[in-house]
Amino acid sequence: MLSRKLMSRAAAFIRKSQGSDDDVFLELQRERVPALAEQLADEVDVIDLGVHTGFSVHMKSVDEERIDANPKVETLLEALRDGEYDYLVAWDDTRLARDQFYWKLKRAAVLSDCLLEFVENPPEDELTFRVQRAVGSDVKRREIKKSQAAMDAREQRGDDHGRPPFGLCYDEDGRRWIPDRESREFATALEVIRLRETGRSWRDIADETGVNRSTARGIYGRRDRYLEEAETGMVA
Repeated sequence: MLSRKLMSRAAAFIRKSQGSDDDVFLELQRERVPALAEQLADEVDVIDLGVHTGFSVHMKSVDEERIDANPKVETLLEALRDGEYDYLVAWDDTRLARDQFYWKLKRAAVLSDCLLEFVENPPEDELTFRVQRAVGSDVKRREIKKSQAAMDAREQRGDDHGRPPFGLCYDEDGRRWIPDRESREFATALEVIRLRETGRSWRDIADETGVNRSTARGIYGRRDRYLEEAETGMVA
């Protein structure tokens, strides 16, 4: 395909919904998506979100992680509107967004004469394409409702929910956070609290315990819970 400008530009967009940053599919995207972009354009900007949700405010609440709230995506959208790119390249359409936000990106691209190119092309039939996206969004919407209902039930029972903090794990019933006795993290958390109570700086605490400052602050913010679990363990 011939470039449409003397110096053409492409945005290579990379994202995966779940997993870890060293995931095989992410590595494949990081190899193939920029490679396709380089075939199409003279200059390539890589926009790598790593592991990040593909849903926007259309499907998520305003205080949740959302693709439309990501600064890199906001910058991309503005760049598309300003006509800075000739091509927007991704593995497939769902990497750009999994809900209606996709159409916002596409509209910005179309109005600025930017072509969308994919490593794996969506169905050529527009109706099939729209049906697939609608079904995917509906399935996710149902999952969100079920998840919210389960979370509400846990809160009504007084259960803990979410990922356990540093040094804690779920009990056998999966309802309450308890000290993780199979690792030394709980003891380390208590040491973080002790050091902070003696006036040590976050930097010193990080150096002595190996716990980064952000995690250390989180531990200290939950110090009542850690100390309560420690006391319960001693009584038991």
